[in-house]
Amino acid sequence: MNDALPQPADLAGTVDERQRLLASLPAESLSARWLRRQLDNALSAWAATETAFDISEDARVDY
Repeated sequence: MNDALPQPADLAGTVDERQRLLASLPAESLSARWLRRQLDNALSAWAATETAFDISEDARVDY
């Protein structure tokens, strides 16, 4: 991996779209920094979705 190479734009879209885009990129051209940013973005999106699910579930609980 080479941090000096131009990196593709950050992945976006659904999980399936991101997987397709990632699979289409040549692995040897992706830097560790770019890959880490993609992981951070995916984990942040997942956490936000989980929070939204938790809030929605809590709204249905009778106290």
